Amino acid sequence: MKKSTYMDRAMKSRDPRFARVLGKLGYERRDMVAEASQPDDLAELRKEYEALIGKRPYMGWGADELREKIASAAAGGE
Repeated sequence: MKKSTYMDRAMKSRDPRFARVLGKLGYERRDMVAEASQPDDLAELRKEYEALIGKRPYMGWGADELREKIASAAAGGE
């Protein structure tokens, strides 16, 4: 009979949340290493957008899209 426990299913998953938790428990695999999030200036861009537009930005927008929207608003094209 095939072994199928929670830990076995989690180890087969490529979800970065499992990688982080299982890595802390000592079950880290090379292909499950969670990607390091690169620090970007999203918070600063959101503050700048809010100051320029007067509304809070959509939280699903990335840094590139926020830069585009800020540039278009600064150019007067909102």
